[in-house]
Amino acid sequence: MARSTENVSMKKLLILISALAIGTAAFAAPAKPTHTVSHMNGTVEKYDTATRTLTVKHDGSKQTDFQISDKVEVMKGKSKADASSLATSTGQAVKVAYVMEGSNRIAEKVDVAAAATHPAAAKTHKK
Repeated sequence: MARSTENVSMKKLLILISALAIGTAAFAAPAKPTHTVSHMNGTVEKYDTATRTLTVKHDGSKQTDFQISDKVEVMKGKSKADASSLATSTGQAVKVAYVMEGSNRIAEKVDVAAAATHPAAAKTHKK
């Protein structure tokens, strides 16, 4: 009778060890990102350097504000730029990648289209 009690105890111990091993492996798995990145295209309406707020005009007349953090990546054409350069980008096409934190849109990346050259300036005049 003592032998069957030992077998039952050993089985319970193996089940407990297996459960702990599986639980530990699941806990150690990499966490999935908790935020979803969204994108918005439009034109730069204004950038307030004091509040670090970028206002983008889109869909005709709608305006949306984005908070610009210290970690934001700003691109002007193919060149990296400082967030303060957004103040001189009024009217330029922009694509903003952002996440929601509560009711705030936090910009993660701002792509400002390279300033277009005027077509007349690009032509050469022949005489």
